[in-house]
Amino acid sequence: MIKGFIGIAIILFLTGLSAAAENACVGCHTSVGATYGIINDWKESKHALNNVTCDKCHGAVNGDKDAIGHNSFLITQTPSPSDCAKCHPGQVSQFTAGKHNLGWTKMIVAARYKAIPDDKMRASMCEGCHSIGKVYADGSVGKCDSCHTRHVFSKVEARQPEACETCHMGLDHEQIEYYKKSKHGMIQETNRTSARAPACITCHMDGGTHDVSQGITIGTVSQGAFLSDNSSQDNYVKDRNGIVMRAITQEKFDTNREKMLSICIRCHSRNFAKSTLENADDIKVQADKKVGEGITIIEGLYKDGLLDPMPENRPPNPVTGNNLTLTGQQTYSNTSGIEAEFFEMYKYALVHSWKGAYHMNPDYAHWYGWAQVNLDLNKIKSQNRTLRRIAELEKTKSPKAVPGFEAALVFGLIVSLILVQKRK
Repeated sequence: MIKGFIGIAIILFLTGLSAAAENACVGCHTSVGATYGIINDWKESKHALNNVTCDKCHGAVNGDKDAIGHNSFLITQTPSPSDCAKCHPGQVSQFTAGKHNLGWTKMIVAARYKAIPDDKMRASMCEGCHSIGKVYADGSVGKCDSCHTRHVFSKVEARQPEACETCHMGLDHEQIEYYKKSKHGMIQETNRTSARAPACITCHMDGGTHDVSQGITIGTVSQGAFLSDNSSQDNYVKDRNGIVMRAITQEKFDTNREKMLSICIRCHSRNFAKSTLENADDIKVQADKKVGEGITIIEGLYKDGLLDPMPENRPPNPVTGNNLTLTGQQTYSNTSGIEAEFFEMYKYALVHSWKGAYHMNPDYAHWYGWAQVNLDLNKIKSQNRTLRRIAELEKTKSPKAVPGFEAALVFGLIVSLILVQKRK
């Protein structure tokens, strides 16, 4: 009986502490500066409805690496996934297994990130999206409020396509544009409350999973993959076209594709879904071949010392140094004109061709993708011919020995090269 009273007393005492903390947070943040918005958002949340008060997420204990003293309370300013996992263990576990979890760690080793000259610039550009894979002081990874914006943390909001578009847009991965201008996007836009309105989560987060690794492409990874007899899930290598991609086995591909088809056939016939995805596979393979032609041309120029400037005569790539670097760790600064042309071909047009196709968007697959891949390859071939013609003239004639006509020809070729290298 006495133990029962003691237990009740402890519960009441702890409840009182929680209430005191919550009242202190609400009272202070309602009156201080503009932070009353935090309280208003929280009051609209499911957390508030279920009495999940501020201290449940922001409370800390001695020894926590991110603990700070705050108005007589020990708190963490930014709750980590470990904090979220106290109530949402399944969701955090799923997230940890997925691609978003790698967002930060992949960013910080990327040459393009390292080539940006200032930390503030990196924070305003790359880190805004890649922080979804933020690594916290306690070692946990992820930023739940990238999708469930604080302090409402709305599940309904996170399910909408607009929740994805801040990051999944732009020149090199216009997923939101592919989707919104497709039939799926049109149905969602005009029948938002209907069960037949597919959203991003329909295909990529089936059943509400927070592991977004499932997808519709070969390999289900951002730059695609190619089939290989000797591969592992983390094996990034060059395919036969010279493109750095993840290699997957036929068995793995079949498993991924069957999983995707199981989602598609809820709305489509199996034959329609299978042929649509296979058509997109073919666009992926054919577009990769075109990019492979560009790689072969540029590698030939590099071997013959004809890139202008050569890698050894320009600032080094932050990851690969003074070596020719195409695809994966290629940068868009401190490069030659023909490599810059290739960058746009590989990073933009190639991706539009096959991702547009997988999202059932014909215009992106063709005009923004396949057509531009071919136009870019034509420019690369033209620049290759010009560079080689100039090299031949320089080999046979010294500048002093070139008489009027030949000098004019050389000058014309140089001007032509400069004009071709200008951006579209």
